[in-house]
This record gives sequence, structure tokens and C-alpha cells, in this order.
Amino acid sequence: MLENCFPAKILLLGEYTILNGSKALAIPYSEFQGKWSYAPLLTEESKISHSSLVSFLSHTSEKYLDILRLKNDIERGLWFDSSIPHGYGLGSSGALIAAIFQTYGVKQSSMMKDKEALAKLEDYFHGSSSGIDPLVSLIQKPLLIHSFDNVEALAKPLNLEGFFLLNTGKPRQTGPLVNIYQEKMKDPEFKRGCADVLMREVNFAINEILGNDRSNLFHHLWLISKFQWEYFPEMIPTQMRGPWSKGLETGDYILKLCGAGGGGFILGFSEKLATMDFSQHDIRKLK
Repeated sequence: MLENCFPAKILLLGEYTILNGSKALAIPYSEFQGKWSYAPLLTEESKISHSSLVSFLSHTSEKYLDILRLKNDIERGLWFDSSIPHGYGLGSSGALIAAIFQTYGVKQSSMMKDKEALAKLEDYFHGSSSGIDPLVSLIQKPLLIHSFDNVEALAKPLNLEGFFLLNTGKPRQTGPLVNIYQEKMKDPEFKRGCADVLMREVNFAINEILGNDRSNLFHHLWLISKFQWEYFPEMIPTQMRGPWSKGLETGDYILKLCGAGGGGFILGFSEKLATMDFSQHDIRKLK
């Protein structure tokens, strides 16, 4: 476990389909992380973080936190020093909530009860939270999400060879994109495609990763990428459409949404990653 640090999270598989019953797979990502700091509030980042904690404190409940201790530390200049970019789908607010709960929280009777508490705390930032992001950052283990009410922490790390993140350089907001998806689900053809193709392939891909049987993994990911290319155009940033289409055509790699899409990071996978040239893009291999 990262001592006193709280990592970002990546929703590897299950974006959007988890809303309609598919599995999902989320992992901690320590390339980006946050930790508490009492360093002087000299930077814009530190001032914004401190101000956010002050606002959070005035809107949160004593049910889940030692409010008095948190208040005293905020008055002493506490802020969250984080490298997790905001609006990139990596759980920046989740890491903060995990840190708050770990340090000041009233621990619950089970992981799922902790998740409920984390969700209530993160509601301040998102209006409505599932609690998944802060839970990943808190326990720092991969999570297999059977449903929002049935989450399993995986004891062993996953084989993520071939996966990478591609930076679009463009932040986004999740809420409007989820609204677009919900509107699309009113279309019978789209809804049927999600059930017959997307959800099926997501579940297949998750099973292959969990079983470390990657014989058909690229095939399943290619079908996910193709479906998103055809049915989720609003979620694919303009500057990514060329690389996305090229991957589908050549089979050298695939790109898929990482979380809500629309910007932030795009998730990629290639069986030829070691020989590929992405020099014009900011990419990060998953380990």
C-alpha cells in the first residue's frame, strides 16, 4: 500500500454498460496520486485545494467523519497535494475523499458499508456518486464490480501488459456525457446493440483478464472499440478520431473510452505496443 498516498483510478472496462447491468473492472493507478500537505499556501493549486476543503466541511455530515478534527487541521492549513488531473476520468475527487475517510472517517462494518459512506461524501463533488472511485483509491486493489451493490476486491494484481493511456489534452465533465448516453438508451436499436454486443464483449474481456487468458482479448476489445466508434461519436474527441479509425483498420492497436470519454484519457491496447511509435502523443503504459 502506498504510505499516506492515494492513487488515481482507471475504469478499465464497463464504462456506461455498468449502468445497465454489465460487469466493470476498476484499478488503482499510482502514476498519479495525492497526499496531505501542510506546506504554506503559496501556489494557486494549494489555495484552491484548501478552499475546497473549507467548502466541503461546511456541507458534509458528522455521520461519517470526525468533523472537529478535520476542522482543526483545515484551520492549520491542510490541503491535498495531488498530481491527478481534474476532468480526466482518473478519480481526482475520489482520491481526496479516500484520504479524508482514511484519516478522519468513521469506519464502517464492511467494505460495502465503507463504499456507501464514501459515496455520500463524494456526492458533494458530483451530486450523485457510486463510491467506486474513492473505494479503489482507499483500498488500492483492483475492483470487480458485479453491480453497484456487489463489489469484489481482487487480491492479486492484474496482467495489464499491452494496455496504455493516451492523453487527449482536453478535460471534460462526466454528467452531460452520461445524459447523452441515457438519451441514446431510449432508442431501441441502440439499446439492443448495447445488450447484444457491447455488454457481452465487456463481460468477455473482463473474464479473459481475470483468467489471464488473453487468446481472444484483442478481438473482444476490437468489437468494443468498433461499437463505440459507431454509436458513441459524441464521446470520441475530434483529435482522436483519426487514430481511433486507424487502429480499427490496421489491427495494430485499438482505442476505447476510458470512463465517460469526451476528453481526458483514452484507453488503448496493443499486442505490438513495444514496437509502436506514438511519439506525437502523450502515452503511458499500464503496469
